[in-house]
Amino acid sequence: MGIFDSISRLFSRQQSTATPVPPAIQYADFSEVPSDEDIPYIDHRVVDESKLTPAQREWRRDGVVMLRGFIPDEVTEAYIRRREALGKPPGWLIATPYMHIPEMRDLALYPPLMEKLQEVIGEPMMLHLCLTGWLSSQRGWHQDDYLNPSFVNSWYAAVWIALGDIHPDSGPFEYVPGSHRWPLMRGEKVRKFLTPEELTRREPKTGYNHWERYAERFVNPAIDYEVATWDRKPVKFLAKRGDVLIWHGRLIHRGSDPNVPGMERRSLIAHYSGINHRPDMPVRGQDQNGQNYAVFETSLID
Repeated sequence: MGIFDSISRLFSRQQSTATPVPPAIQYADFSEVPSDEDIPYIDHRVVDESKLTPAQREWRRDGVVMLRGFIPDEVTEAYIRRREALGKPPGWLIATPYMHIPEMRDLALYPPLMEKLQEVIGEPMMLHLCLTGWLSSQRGWHQDDYLNPSFVNSWYAAVWIALGDIHPDSGPFEYVPGSHRWPLMRGEKVRKFLTPEELTRREPKTGYNHWERYAERFVNPAIDYEVATWDRKPVKFLAKRGDVLIWHGRLIHRGSDPNVPGMERRSLIAHYSGINHRPDMPVRGQDQNGQNYAVFETSLID
């Protein structure tokens, strides 16, 4: 049986005559339900929704806030020119290129965007990761919060900024509405199923250990099973330049497979945490608008 059968009062499921076969390692094996005292108020089991803003209600219901035409072209243009000059579809290979590229920092810390992030999370947010590829990641279903230390507990959000019109054949960002109410994947629980070699393997160019990629061999089937029996179906974010999608740290999402391999998908993906919930990132900076970002000593690798 799937994990949600044991917590049916929280989650609904679609009834199907063709029930998928559960995998050997199931979602319940590497996730847990956090307590209300550890998570943002909007995520609590009981909330007075009459006091929520429209964006907060969308966040609570779907785990996303969709902002069409949110960022003007003049705000995205400087970063687009800088990114075009790189000339490499995968983008920069480090997780913190914003440390070296002020045009990226200006875009990711766009003040109206930071205000919207604070509105749905409940405290000022801090930028600490950017993904700069202009191709679909083709990453399987996952949550983002399991990549964090366990104390972060959904004081976390990510943003997908469209830097061009996204073609449906390019492998758009895809998500499962409402899946942010699923139990929270825990990195330490996932890593228990990895081999010692997978836990120590390093990428030769960056030195990173991408344990999350190696875990896809069992994480993907486990989430595929739950998605197949969930009552809300996946949605593709077909965006135009300036559109923004903010998504919850527990939202189940993926980079879908492109129908046309290698088709460009221009975007900037940025990740943020509440400034009061990252003691592991003690060194912070502020831009000219007073927006927060984590400071790291990194070299730019492309």
